[in-house]
Amino acid sequence: MSALSFRGNSSGIAYTVKVSRRARYARLKMSPEEGLTVVVPVGFDPKRVSALVESKMEWITKVQGNFDKHRPAETAQAETALPELIELAGIGESWRVEYRYDPLRPGIFIRELDGNVLDLSGGVDNRAWCFEALEQWLKHRAKLKLGSQLTRLAAINGFKIAGVSVKKQKSRWGSCSSRGNINLNLKLIFLPPLLVRYIMIHELCHTLHMNHSARYWETVERYDPDYAVHDREMKHAWRFVPAWFSSKS
Repeated sequence: MSALSFRGNSSGIAYTVKVSRRARYARLKMSPEEGLTVVVPVGFDPKRVSALVESKMEWITKVQGNFDKHRPAETAQAETALPELIELAGIGESWRVEYRYDPLRPGIFIRELDGNVLDLSGGVDNRAWCFEALEQWLKHRAKLKLGSQLTRLAAINGFKIAGVSVKKQKSRWGSCSSRGNINLNLKLIFLPPLLVRYIMIHELCHTLHMNHSARYWETVERYDPDYAVHDREMKHAWRFVPAWFSSKS
C-alpha cells in the first residue's frame, strides 16, 4: 500500500504516517498493536499531519481508552513467562505444556504426547528458544487445522481457492490474492470459532469480489447472516491472543 512510511509525534501521541497510492483523502486508524496510523494520499503536505492528529485528539483518546479497558490485566512478567497451558479456541484444542531441561540435547525438541500434552525438552532455560519452538509448532498446527477448516468451508459453499498459507501478522487477520490464494493470520488459532469462520467467509468472498463493494457485503451476508456483529467483535479480537504470544510479534 505504502510508497513511503515515517514516524511522527504530536502532543505526546506517537504515530506512523503511511503514504498510499490508493488513498483519496487522509484518514486515521488505530490498533492495539500498531497504535495510531495516519494514511494519506500521494502529494499530501506532511506539515498538515500534525494538525490533523490534533483535531482528532478526542477520538484518539477515546479509542485508546477503549483498548486499555479491554486489555487483559497481566503484568510485564506474565507477558514474558513461558505458558503452562495453551488454549486454542479456534480449533477446539487445549494443550498442557511441560518443560524438561536436557543439557545433552542442543536446541528445543517438541513432542505431542497422549492427553494433549506438549513436551519441550533440551535447552528450555533459554526462553527465546522456547518461544520460537512454540511458534513453529503453532504454525504447523494452524496450517493443519485452520487450513483444513478453510478448505472444507470452501468446498461446502462452492468457493474455489488456489491455496492456503498461515503467517503471523500484526494487523491483518487474513487476505486473498487475485489468484485465489488465501492467507490466514496465525493468531486466528486463539479466537472463538464463530470469529474464525467469519474471517474465512470474509476472505472466501474475496475470491468472487476483490473489493468491499455492496455486492461483496451481500455475498458475505449470504454465508454469514450475523457478519455485521462478527465484524464489530473483530475490532477487539486481539484480546483473545495470549500476552506471551502477542508480545513476540
